[in-house]
Amino acid sequence: MNRLKSLFASLTGLVVIASLPAAVVAMSPAAAEHRHSETQSMLHLYVGQAHLLNTGPLRRIAVGNGRVIQATSLDDRQVLVIPEAAGQSTLHLWPRDGLERSYVVNVIPADVSRLLTEIRALLGDQPNLGSRVVGDKVVIEGHSVSEEQAVRIAEIGSRYPQIVNLVSKVGLEKMVEMDVRMIEVRRDALQNLGIRWAPTANGPAFGVVGDTYRGAAFSKGIAAGAAGTTVASAAAPFAASLGVAATFKSVLHMLVQNGDAVILAEPRLACKSGGSARFIAGGELPIPFSAGFGATSVAFKEYGVKFDISPVTGANGVIAAKVATEISAIDFEVQVNSIPGLTKRRAETEVNLRENETLVIAGLLSEETSRNVDRVPALGELPILGKLFRSRLFRDRQTELVVFVTPRLVSEDPHLARAHAIERRNHAQDLRELLRMVD
Repeated sequence: MNRLKSLFASLTGLVVIASLPAAVVAMSPAAAEHRHSETQSMLHLYVGQAHLLNTGPLRRIAVGNGRVIQATSLDDRQVLVIPEAAGQSTLHLWPRDGLERSYVVNVIPADVSRLLTEIRALLGDQPNLGSRVVGDKVVIEGHSVSEEQAVRIAEIGSRYPQIVNLVSKVGLEKMVEMDVRMIEVRRDALQNLGIRWAPTANGPAFGVVGDTYRGAAFSKGIAAGAAGTTVASAAAPFAASLGVAATFKSVLHMLVQNGDAVILAEPRLACKSGGSARFIAGGELPIPFSAGFGATSVAFKEYGVKFDISPVTGANGVIAAKVATEISAIDFEVQVNSIPGLTKRRAETEVNLRENETLVIAGLLSEETSRNVDRVPALGELPILGKLFRSRLFRDRQTELVVFVTPRLVSEDPHLARAHAIERRNHAQDLRELLRMVD
């Protein structure tokens, strides 16, 4: 009897459930919420915009915050969403034959939207950069940006205070190695180096020469290099003459071997892209001054050779560099309380060089500087300049101090870096042999 009652109760329950209407058979609120969340989407609109949603026939529309957006059904297949004010609202749509669709609508002010469009146009198509609106700000995000990209983003940020820069510079910066050669060169030989000189008034002059070129040293009767040409130089090698082509480094070695040039110093500077490097060789001139209450203090002024460089690598392989060279010496023509002054010649330039192109700086020392060597014998003991000042040819104005700057990118490939190191060692060995031959 008990078994029959239990079976009857079970059958009765099944009949009751089967007889419920379809709306009642719907899932529990928790399950329905989970089901609705599967179709939730995000909408980003700005004030003044009209946005259409293709929905199909709808049973009902609900707006969470009527002050932020208004929604109207059109021809039973589309919904027109009009943002009214900045803020956030939800939008719920119930199709007649489908699941509920819900949206989270973020509305931003119109000026921020225009700003976002401008920022994206300024940034261009950069796969590692992105921009989006957060509140009333435009956030720029990215990773592993180059120095060129970082400079552009910083420039954009300085013009738009609403920008938040969240760009991270991940990874190592490219390293740039600068081979600097300070050489005493005979003036007549300097004209045969194939250098493209920039037009300049009396004072320091700048020029650029390619890594491989044809100069008068390799072709008799053919003038190489012309005064008055621009500093800009093509990266492609120049045409060879008589079947002979040589690197600029080889020509310098030949000049040294022939006695037309003397290498004074070859510092090698390295720094990361966007950084700076400095080379200083010289001395300090003590200058006493009154410190008050009858006390005397001493300040020291540096003189000699100073070389500063700040390279930035570009995406196209061009190295943009700021180069500043200063040479100063003691000048007894100007004295205050028997304390000599300093004569300075400073050259600054900004150039674009490709790897292995050479920037040439000349005219850093004047005739008056060479005359002071007889008055100040200590000048002959200065690093780099001392050997130059002791040179009879320099005193007779037959030679000139010339600075050659050649940039190279430090390779991240360990095998290529090792090959470059071997090349530098071989170059140093060849140079020592040449110097022994000259001596």
